[in-house]
Amino acid sequence: MTTINPYSSTYAPGLTAGQTATQRANQATGYGQTRDQSPTINTPAVNVTLSAAAQAALKAQTDSRTLETVVADARAQIAAQLKAAKASSALKDGNATIDLTGLDRRSLFAVASNRSGQFPLDQQVVAALGLKSQHDTALAGPAAQARLTGDYAALYQTALDQLDAAGPEEKASAAWSQEREALVEGRKQAIARPGLAPAGIAKDSVAAYMAETGSAVAGAKTRDFGKVASDVRAALDKQYAIAFAPGAAKDSSSGEIDFRRFDDRSLSAIALNKDEQFSAHETAQAKAEIRSRDSATIKASFQSTSEDDGDFGKAMITRYAGMTAEEREASGWTPAVYGKMVELQASRDKLAQMFNADGALAGPPSLLDFL
Repeated sequence: MTTINPYSSTYAPGLTAGQTATQRANQATGYGQTRDQSPTINTPAVNVTLSAAAQAALKAQTDSRTLETVVADARAQIAAQLKAAKASSALKDGNATIDLTGLDRRSLFAVASNRSGQFPLDQQVVAALGLKSQHDTALAGPAAQARLTGDYAALYQTALDQLDAAGPEEKASAAWSQEREALVEGRKQAIARPGLAPAGIAKDSVAAYMAETGSAVAGAKTRDFGKVASDVRAALDKQYAIAFAPGAAKDSSSGEIDFRRFDDRSLSAIALNKDEQFSAHETAQAKAEIRSRDSATIKASFQSTSEDDGDFGKAMITRYAGMTAEEREASGWTPAVYGKMVELQASRDKLAQMFNADGALAGPPSLLDFL
């Protein structure tokens, strides 16, 4: 069996690194067809194994469902999951009660973007988390390889393949176009400067993923929190031992600590210091870094959703739902903060329902019906 890996720098004849996953999938399928099997020309068939991203792209291309059917199917699947979980909402206290990662990408986007206006906020949030989970799963392996080998071009190609597997509704959005433009530029930089991570690109989802996951501690999001703290302690000590820049921390009591390789949960381990493994200096700097990251994320969310205030509220609720309990505690995102965000978002949605597109009142209900 011949296996074609679209993320490799070596492609089958006619396949190029610049092609989309769909193009490669179609062309690879062509190579997989049996040639003339006559007695004079007896060329054996070539079996082609497509990557998950290429398969997803091919499936998306052949998805002939109408948007109405996509929405109806998604509603049915969500209803079935809620029934099985004996839950009335997809979120409870900011935590998902159902897992929507099994839905196809087009369905997840329809829910997350509330196509047809048939999905409540809690389902939109959980669908957005499902989209993020699919994205992160696709990038996990290539990102680990990139950190080891410096092959960022393959990582950006993976991200492009994953993005190209989107459905027509998502591809029609400005966000999709902006992200693809950023990934194309990232791949271009990675090819031009092998071994160096692309930088300075707005809307770069790969750079955001790499910063979010870090590289100092393995599996920090899912491991026992005490073990994460111990790993962080070891990583900091190693960092101090090799630090040489002026002003850089060379021990736990002074200097500027470089937290760029630490994910948010690892930072939380330092800030919370539950096992007292960290100094006051380390704890203070970790708390300052958490505030800085939080501020940057909120600012970016506000700017990217400035055309619709409701999207900003949804982005903040989604951010809370995607945090671990330790990350929430370290950043001060308490259940009370979450409750207030949901309350304000619900009020905003109710107020929006009072008016038609032209600004006129929607109907006979009084204001009390919406409060």
